[in-house]
Amino acid sequence: MLYVVLSALPFLTALALMVGFRFSSAKALILSLIMTVFLVLTVWQMDFQSVVGYFVYGALKSLDLLLIIGGAILLLNTLRQTGIMVVISNGFRQISPDPRIQAIIIAYLFGAFVEGAAGYGTPAALAAPLLVGLGFPPVAACAVALISNSTPVPFAAVGTPTLTNMANLSTSVQASGSTVEAFTAAVTHKTCLYLGLAGLVVPLLLVAVLVLTFGKSNKLFRIVETIPFCLLSALTFVVPYYLLGTFLGPEFASIIGSVVGLVLTILAAQKRFLTPKMVWHFRYNVRRQLDDLPTGLDTPTALEMMKAWLPYLVIALLLLMTRIPAFGLKALLNSFNIHLEHILGVEGLNFDFALIYNPGLVPFMLVSLGTMFFKRKHLPANGVAIIFRDTGKQLFKIALALVSGVAMVQIMIHSGVNHSGLEGMLTQISTFIVNAVGDSFPVISPLLGVLGAFVSGSCTVSGVLFAPLQYQTAELLGLSTASIIALQMAGGAVGNMICINNVVAVASTTNAVGQEGQIIRMNLLPCLVYVGLILGVYFLLG
Repeated sequence: MLYVVLSALPFLTALALMVGFRFSSAKALILSLIMTVFLVLTVWQMDFQSVVGYFVYGALKSLDLLLIIGGAILLLNTLRQTGIMVVISNGFRQISPDPRIQAIIIAYLFGAFVEGAAGYGTPAALAAPLLVGLGFPPVAACAVALISNSTPVPFAAVGTPTLTNMANLSTSVQASGSTVEAFTAAVTHKTCLYLGLAGLVVPLLLVAVLVLTFGKSNKLFRIVETIPFCLLSALTFVVPYYLLGTFLGPEFASIIGSVVGLVLTILAAQKRFLTPKMVWHFRYNVRRQLDDLPTGLDTPTALEMMKAWLPYLVIALLLLMTRIPAFGLKALLNSFNIHLEHILGVEGLNFDFALIYNPGLVPFMLVSLGTMFFKRKHLPANGVAIIFRDTGKQLFKIALALVSGVAMVQIMIHSGVNHSGLEGMLTQISTFIVNAVGDSFPVISPLLGVLGAFVSGSCTVSGVLFAPLQYQTAELLGLSTASIIALQMAGGAVGNMICINNVVAVASTTNAVGQEGQIIRMNLLPCLVYVGLILGVYFLLG
């Protein structure tokens, strides 16, 4: 039991410092990293060289996320300096002036499309700044963007999390007498069922967080009156999402389902179909002031709106073309690969980084540079310098937090290679949980997925950490392996609401740095509600 507590101590420390003591993510994660290094050197007795090697490996892996964040920040700053953001904001106000409807369209549906196309934390980094541009308080924008980035996650980047974990489980699946293709189809169907049916409440959850935290009066009524529109928006996404996942596989469930939902929901909002009769507003003392944004037309024309959305349309097109293998660009971009072997002499510690395939470079930075060029007449004399200066400042603030967090997790993952004979820190935690719950394991299964996403920032990594353990446990307990792995995938998706890396990333794109603990506190209850509903679907439908 002592080793279990020691293993969990870095996570508990980071969470307590950010949520309970309002430490910045950088300070909290640096302290947790120092604690992890101390524990693995003294208790787990890892080689110092190995610890340094895994630290460097974690720092290198954080480059992936830093490039995505940097690209998203650069794009946002470009749109602001060129005046495009004001046109987009005014266009959304034309669809609906109600922040509740705007949050559903932008965070829930537009975010789902970006997740289906790109993944890797991209949706929240794009959706949250758009909401801030509409006048959302930065913390509110971050919270709803993260809550929304849950249902589509297992099928992000054209199915990458699901396909990666199926490949990781292939040996176990074949040993059981099944085929990887059949098992993938079964897991995808179950994941769509659990996340889709339970996820019908996601639009209502983000509306509830907005109204309860940032509303004025009559809060319950302001939530209840949105139920019809929330249900409509959820159904227009979830129904095609479920059908596509069940009959076509994991590649297009999120990306095509979200397009259907986005088109139908925007049409409904424009026609005022099922929308609340009265417009809701943030209370005056939290409403974000827009004085720092360029002024623009109050009622942009259709042509102006099309031009303003052109950068996002190009991004969507490039994401599709570079993520779908049939176009041939995915293999080409991945061929420009940085490969490092045996980092700092640690045997088998290799690092691969497909630099150009990273969405921070292609398409975000590429589209940002193109926008600067074509909109150069709309920029002040030193506009380009301002854009890069502001982007650098914002990115530097979060680099320490991300490097510390990712490095800490990598050290913990590899802590099983030691001279003490102890199992690794993550294995200690998961084994304790499994032994404690026994036949009630399905209740814990999605929570393990949440834990994996919370500490790693990735549904994919969560599955890599815990899916083999979950598969073996399901076999031992005589449970459906497809259902348990689907619960793992669902938990990993929902964990995106509160995972430290994603919270840090989205806060950095909205000038909410230092408020990460508040965001986690706001999203913890929606996360647990979603997990509870997923378990309800599992126990009802299997």
